[in-house]
Amino acid sequence: MAKIDKIYSWNISALDTYPSKEGKEDVVYTIHWAYNCTEGEFSASNIGTYSVSFDENSFIEYKDLKKSDVVGWLEANLDIDSMKENLISQIAELKIPTSKTYSSPFAEE
Repeated sequence: MAKIDKIYSWNISALDTYPSKEGKEDVVYTIHWAYNCTEGEFSASNIGTYSVSFDENSFIEYKDLKKSDVVGWLEANLDIDSMKENLISQIAELKIPTSKTYSSPFAEE
């Protein structure tokens, strides 16, 4: 049986900005992110926010900001190895569930 690779990806759903800060415009202060893993038909996600510290020396104008810049900030500051372990555990649970949740737990009366 062929091994199915895990594919990791980032989704940046929103950026919170200050309209103006220290003479700069649209300064990002919060990144809303999801880190995803897909393995064949199974997928899992970690979601969160990251607070960006303003640094005048490495500031990137919002109009020039690329996804790769934002992902770089996240990967430099988040524990990616731990996040990958969590995603692998989520997918393992999907493959062979160890528990169930019933959203309608009672029989109709």
